[in-house]
Amino acid sequence: LPPTGMPLPFMSYGGSSMVATLTGLGVVVSIVLGDSRG
Repeated sequence: LPPTGMPLPFMSYGGSSMVATLTGLGVVVSIVLGDSRG
């Protein structure tokens, strides 16, 4: 199934995958914000 706009299937398949993805995004966002702030 295409994951476009459907986050629920990921939760049903495995929450660990979503947790890892959110963690990775959080790290990237924190790094970008930290660099932009100086």
